[in-house]
Amino acid sequence: MESPISYLYTMAILGMTFIGFSAIVMLLRQTLGSHLRAFDALFARVYMEFGLGAMLPPLLMFWELPPAAVWRVSSSLVGIPLLVFAVTYPARRRAASGEPTPRYVRVNLAIVLLISLTLLIAATGALRERSGRIFLTALTVFLAFAVGTWLRALNLILVPESR
Repeated sequence: MESPISYLYTMAILGMTFIGFSAIVMLLRQTLGSHLRAFDALFARVYMEFGLGAMLPPLLMFWELPPAAVWRVSSSLVGIPLLVFAVTYPARRRAASGEPTPRYVRVNLAIVLLISLTLLIAATGALRERSGRIFLTALTVFLAFAVGTWLRALNLILVPESR
């Protein structure tokens, strides 16, 4: 099998590009005369926190860890923060926006929870030689999901502030 490093680098570039684009949208909002709300800052921070998970396996490979350890450690280092995010986001969102968490956000969090549990199962070693494939698939699903969610929520960022 070919090394997944080039795929991981591609995913990392996509994640970093997405982070940069998110920052540009935040600046655009301010340029158009709106103030950066607490919700906007939370929104940008969430994407920045998870944009670089694809860099973990190549880093661990450089340390010459066995492949199984690379995938298990990478899965846990991405899965645990995703789990914490899924559990704590409703309270953080409520504090930032002052509104209860909408149903569509809870559905999104359920998807993130499933992705994190998949990664945590891979981290246990239960999937053996499939751990790398599971990590790559879960990371791809998460980044695609994050982009889709961001596009749906874009109107929350660009909507004019009520006066």
